Amino acid sequence: MPRAARRALLALAALLLLAGGGIVALTVALDAGALTPRLVAAIEGATGRAATLGGVSLRPGLTPRVSAADVTLANIEGGSRPEMARIRRLEASIALLPLLRGEVTFDRIAIEGAEILLERAADGTPNWVLARPAAPAAQAAPAPAPSEPRPARRIAIAEILVTDSRVTLPDARLGTLALAEARVTGIGGEAPARIAARGTLHGTALTLDAEAPLPPPAGTPWPIKASLAAGANRIAAEGRMLGDIALAAALPEPAALLPLLRAIAPGIAPPPLIPPIEARLALGPGFAPGALSVTLGAMDLGTLAPGLSLARATLAMAAPGQPAEIVVEGRKDALPFRATLGLDAIAPLLPGAAETPLALRLLAEAGGARLTATGRVARPRAREGLALQLSFAAPDIEALAPLLVAPPPLGEISGEARIEAASLAGPFRIASFRIASAPLAAEGALTLRPGTPLGIEGRIAASRIDIDTLARRGAAAAERPAPAARPAAPGPAPAPAPTAADTRVIPDIPLPLALPRAYRGRLDLSADTLRVDGADWRALRAAVEFRDDALRVTSFAATTPGGPVRGEVTLDARASPPALAFALRSEGPGLDLGALQRARGAPAGLDGRAEVAIDLRGRGPTLRAVAASLSGEFGLAMIEGRIAGGGRLRLGADLLALLLPGQQQGGVPIRCLALRLSAEEGLATSEALLIETTAGRIDGVLAMNLREETIAARLLPDVRIAGITVRAPVGVGGTFAEPRIGVDPGRAMTRVMGDTVANRLWRNSTVEWLRGQAGAAGPAGDCGAALRLARMGADGPVPPPVAVVPGVPRELQGTTQDILRGLGGILGGGRR
Repeated sequence: MPRAARRALLALAALLLLAGGGIVALTVALDAGALTPRLVAAIEGATGRAATLGGVSLRPGLTPRVSAADVTLANIEGGSRPEMARIRRLEASIALLPLLRGEVTFDRIAIEGAEILLERAADGTPNWVLARPAAPAAQAAPAPAPSEPRPARRIAIAEILVTDSRVTLPDARLGTLALAEARVTGIGGEAPARIAARGTLHGTALTLDAEAPLPPPAGTPWPIKASLAAGANRIAAEGRMLGDIALAAALPEPAALLPLLRAIAPGIAPPPLIPPIEARLALGPGFAPGALSVTLGAMDLGTLAPGLSLARATLAMAAPGQPAEIVVEGRKDALPFRATLGLDAIAPLLPGAAETPLALRLLAEAGGARLTATGRVARPRAREGLALQLSFAAPDIEALAPLLVAPPPLGEISGEARIEAASLAGPFRIASFRIASAPLAAEGALTLRPGTPLGIEGRIAASRIDIDTLARRGAAAAERPAPAARPAAPGPAPAPAPTAADTRVIPDIPLPLALPRAYRGRLDLSADTLRVDGADWRALRAAVEFRDDALRVTSFAATTPGGPVRGEVTLDARASPPALAFALRSEGPGLDLGALQRARGAPAGLDGRAEVAIDLRGRGPTLRAVAASLSGEFGLAMIEGRIAGGGRLRLGADLLALLLPGQQQGGVPIRCLALRLSAEEGLATSEALLIETTAGRIDGVLAMNLREETIAARLLPDVRIAGITVRAPVGVGGTFAEPRIGVDPGRAMTRVMGDTVANRLWRNSTVEWLRGQAGAAGPAGDCGAALRLARMGADGPVPPPVAVVPGVPRELQGTTQDILRGLGGILGGGRR
């Protein structure tokens, strides 16, 4: 072996021996604690904080490992506790070979059982900023000459592993993060460092995975790629720090984040239901927000409103200062809907933005209906100053029943309105509106107060209201089958509905109970033309009040085809069962009954003016149910009229033939007609029933069971024919749909009185007379007394007394008097 080679081997052996001896000596020194003060001084010099070390040991090898127990690092002045960090055990593995090149390389740093406190002092100083303390000016070493720079020593850490540790975050709302494991690899290397951590915050398990250069390059934006996951929910970021960064969130199970959200933001009440969320946000330099898109996925919202579901909702904008669009799609029961809201910019809504007006555009579509709105909000952040112009068109507004509260049966409808509101919370002032449909054309002004029920005040002036069409459509809507429900378990087929109801006369129309429950407030209504039962009423005026689930129509006045009337209606939906009260009274000389019937397209049964007074009340959800419980009074008084025929009565002509034989040609003049009916719990009995004609008089009694729709009457005509007085009682019985003449009134009355309520009236004088048990005379009396009863006790005109021509039969009195008047006119005409 050459001498040079032997020298080299001897030198290497000496070096190894020296290194081994040095390591042994270092191990002994560390174990003895001789170097602990120097290590503590080094830590304090690097961090500027007081430090303590427990036992320190070294395991020798090519990659020696230094261990320390019970390591502490002091907090800043004014901290909440003396130590910022406590570490139960710390171990560092140092590579020896890089040290020969002047590099410090840690293969691994393991930290176990760390308690780290991150906080700010009262003056705002953060305790996590660690810095070498500045040397006193007198002792400061002179700066090296510019020509002789000192190269920085390179430090690399292959891996940092933190286990079983806790980090108290600087915001009390964030609380403490429990780290099960955090692993950082590649610090100081050419490739970006990788961070992977698992922990729990406020009971929510979190997983972090990130890549970034450590330490970050100075002076330039540094690339970063990170994702934070909580179960299936994930938030990711990719880009350059302080440069452009793209954020993406996929939250298929956002409800899992609610405990974390409630703890971090206790002042914010999260919605009870949150649909799946996907979002993307672009951040520019300085974290300036850019393009944003948010998508809410499908979700059942039946707990908020039965039958409501969200299919999709999106928000998209290029930048806060650029136009934004929000689209919501969903379904209410079987009705799909879609709404698109466009904003000229979303910037005025952001915190810290200047209060500038926000323009908006809305398009909502459902069931073929289309609503558009354009306008602006003067102060969007303060939610003040709304002004909108709306237009609306629907082929059938009843198709929107799942979305609207009690939509009126208007069919095809269009309209427009101008809405103003000082606050977006309401109330909303509809300064003007217009509605056009086949049964209704109206305009007016309203004030709406949001809530349940909806507050409403204002006026509605209609040029036409077609009650017939509204009632027909309302009845048809009530008969439509309900949406299909879940199939029931197999079983016997249901029994067919009885067909007896098909012969009922009183319609089973549902009362509009949803109306008084849906609104509160007052409306002043007017209508130029109101169509009721085929006749046009004019100059209608009324005040409608909604209060305590009750609807009350007061100050009702209208001019019918037969004359003016006044009245009021009360519908109490809060009562159980619902209650309906109705009052109507004719004005002036009374209603022209012939004109009323002719306006309906029916032949007139009675001609002449009649005073009408109605005051009735009943209970039930339908018109038939109300009639079955009807109580109150009905009166009709007429003088100087005419019986023109049977009219539309099923027994009209036959009944007149029995009561007034031979008197139907050309009608029968009436001196007075008085009818007074008193009802109690669905049984109506006559207090007065008298018709006095030129041929004689007819009185009697009448009873009707409105629940069973049965009738019983005992009519007593007093007519003279060819000098013979006819006083044969006529009985009427049967049902409203199929009345019969000539029946025994006592037996008919037994059928009418066939319920408990009616039996209470069995000893009523009218009922007893009807049964033939109270003498031969009816209770009506003469014209004056009967008319007073029909007028509810009020006085009024009575017919003039009849002059009787001696020796002439009663049935010829009218004709004889006409002849005498004619002769008198002729004779008187010659005496000028």
